Amino acid sequence: MRVSAPFEILGLGRDPYGRAWGRFLRWYDLDGRVHEQFVADEALQGDAAAVCARLAAGGPQIVRTYQRELVNYLSCVQTTVRVTTVQRTGWHEIGGESVFVLPGENIGRKGIGRVLLDGAAHGAAYENKGTLADWRDGVAALAAGHAIPMLAISTALAGPLLHLAGLEGGGLNLFGQSSRGKTTCLQAAASVWGRGGTPGYVRAWRATANGLEGAAAQSTDTVMVLDELGVVDARDAAQALYGLANGQGKQRAARDGSAREPKSWRVLYISSGELPVDAKLAETPGRKARAGQLVRLLDVPAERGAGFGVFDNAGPDGDAGALARSIKLQATLAYGTAGPAFVRRLITDAVTGEDVRQLISQFVVAMVPNNADGQVERAAQRFGLIAAAGELAAKFGIVPWRVGAARDAAAWALERWIELRGGTEPAEARQAVEQVRLFIEQHGEARFSPVDDADARPVANRAGYRKGGGAEREWWVLREVWRQEICAGHDAKFVARVLADAGMLRTQSEGLQCKVRVGSATHRAYVVTAAIFEGAADAV
Repeated sequence: MRVSAPFEILGLGRDPYGRAWGRFLRWYDLDGRVHEQFVADEALQGDAAAVCARLAAGGPQIVRTYQRELVNYLSCVQTTVRVTTVQRTGWHEIGGESVFVLPGENIGRKGIGRVLLDGAAHGAAYENKGTLADWRDGVAALAAGHAIPMLAISTALAGPLLHLAGLEGGGLNLFGQSSRGKTTCLQAAASVWGRGGTPGYVRAWRATANGLEGAAAQSTDTVMVLDELGVVDARDAAQALYGLANGQGKQRAARDGSAREPKSWRVLYISSGELPVDAKLAETPGRKARAGQLVRLLDVPAERGAGFGVFDNAGPDGDAGALARSIKLQATLAYGTAGPAFVRRLITDAVTGEDVRQLISQFVVAMVPNNADGQVERAAQRFGLIAAAGELAAKFGIVPWRVGAARDAAAWALERWIELRGGTEPAEARQAVEQVRLFIEQHGEARFSPVDDADARPVANRAGYRKGGGAEREWWVLREVWRQEICAGHDAKFVARVLADAGMLRTQSEGLQCKVRVGSATHRAYVVTAAIFEGAADAV
């Protein structure tokens, strides 16, 4: 009886903790391509048609009338071979040893047995073509001397260092006008782990939050390359910025109501778009970017200021467009070799977490002022990680860059990010001042009754009172208006403290509010001074 096309049972599989047992199968489809798939024992106890349907999608022709016999065979077959199955790429601790898992390849000690990546996690296009020398002499050599392309490639190489350094994930967003070379940089970064073209390793931002979770798990400890931030819904982008950095998906229930193991990941990602992150998130009415979102995806302008977009110069032929086309072409001719080679050198050279953290610390100490906010230090750590990856790659001979080039590129990017955010102070403080200033600009005359003019017309929807003029002008904001309108989305006391520390809010000994007299009545109000328009915010 013909039951199905031939297949091989590679062994009985289980996860590194001895759970989720099943069978690992391998077969060749009609075109001679090899397929590997894990079939969970749990699934073998259910509908035979469902199991066979999933297998059949990979090409092992199954006779429909013998589906039950095939599943019974899989349920009963015995083998002494054991394999460890994992659900995501990257570093895993198995038997007390570290191994780096990619589709079809394990990098690490051989004594831990065979480790296989479940076929469901193969979505990322981990492909390779050509040799490391081909890639180095092509993409990496063309990027040499150009800060932004080197930064993108260093970001792609930095993924394996996240685990060693003990840092959370996050991303960079190259933003600017179209046709400035953003996509070229993304394709150069993608070529570190897979094909740098389309289709290839580059993904589109246009996806749901759940879809991005799956993509992140498939890119753990490598890099996730996302093109065109503008096409994703702003609400999905807001959720994704937290989720991609935090490294864990939503808790979901199984069919029987029990808790399913949530997806997990640890990933660096590089993005492109015409808008910076805060402008993208502001597309949702009434929503403003949180400081935590802005520090998880760091904006880097895709413009070096030399008139050649992302490039420092026009290249050896004096044509920046031709240089971009050459990088894109080389990213499709040789790819997928640099990332695995980098991991092998980390292992053979015994690079430790302490080594990586020391490189990051040196970068942070050199670039961040002592009084800078913690958000700036977090951003500097990510740029320091990227700099460390680029410098290590140059030391290993993976990229033909001069010593210090990757570090200089990361330092330039950090300086631009600090300029864009308005300084090294807390982003929440700057946002607080801007929000109060905006309210006064919009409603300073219309919704504040003048206390100096007894004959003034009544003010509808009053927010408070105003007094004086010029540098002596004050706006007396009633307490509930301050809390519910002016400080909407912020901690009202925090906003008041920020303004008081900057000299923009008059205070009294009793606290942040002042007693003010209007006619015969006394009120407690927040008294905003004219200093809010005199550049005092530069000190915040």
